[in-house]
Amino acid sequence: MAFLLRPDMRPEGITRQPTGDDALREPMKSSALEAGLTRMRRPLKTPYSVPSLEATEYAKENGRFDEFHKLCYSALWDDGLDISSFDVLEKLATECNLDWPKMEERLKSGYYREEITQQYMYARRIGFQGIPGFIIGKSGFTGAAPYPIFRIAAQRALAELHGETP
Repeated sequence: MAFLLRPDMRPEGITRQPTGDDALREPMKSSALEAGLTRMRRPLKTPYSVPSLEATEYAKENGRFDEFHKLCYSALWDDGLDISSFDVLEKLATECNLDWPKMEERLKSGYYREEITQQYMYARRIGFQGIPGFIIGKSGFTGAAPYPIFRIAAQRALAELHGETP
């Protein structure tokens, strides 16, 4: 689901001053390494996420969600690209064999704006305040949680599904 981490973000995003240290801080650094994300670093620009969230909706409609989502993630965190840029989104759409002219038309018209707004509002209503956010069974949590947290949540969800007390 779409989540606007900074709903008041301007379309030009926020550029931070380079410090020479783009390394991730703990605990995100350890989580990234555990997941095999060895190139992950802080981008110089926090992008306006609406275009990439809308493009992701287009990818979802066309059966390319996972592939497109992973490419967006890598473009931002590995390559430091501005995922609000139509040039970047065109490149990613092309890599996924998505129809860029159609996607671009939808992005320019705001075709998915209501959908991503509704997804964001739903997440806020059920208590999410950040990303990443996860719902497993009746448990919801946010943040880059370690693997054991997911295992415990899955075990509880399975126990609830089978009428057992976790």
